[in-house]
Amino acid sequence: MKKAPFFSLFFLSLSLYGAMGSSVTIPLREHDKYTFGHPRNQAVHEMEKRQYYNSMAPMKKEDIRNHLSSQGYSVRGITLRDIHSELAYEVYVSDSSGKRLLLYIDPSNGSILRTEPLQ
Repeated sequence: MKKAPFFSLFFLSLSLYGAMGSSVTIPLREHDKYTFGHPRNQAVHEMEKRQYYNSMAPMKKEDIRNHLSSQGYSVRGITLRDIHSELAYEVYVSDSSGKRLLLYIDPSNGSILRTEPLQ
């Protein structure tokens, strides 16, 4: 029964990215287009994806950076991601005690949706 751990990891990964709770949802057609796109023109496809996601986000990267800096976080990197048809900023930060964290931020109001510690 070697398949049991694989299936349990598969369902665990689905549950982690199941419902993020973001207030910005991506229409199903665009979600499928940018998730399962044609790999022949991948550079152009990635550029279009970034432009489309940035056009949907009410708060821009600099707004998120300023918002988190005012809360005492030191921002290391920001990426706008589609997580199960929901748009969220994936932000790598360090808090005031030096602990490194991965934050998922709602792009409409800047609230923290999820916090994960990093090693």
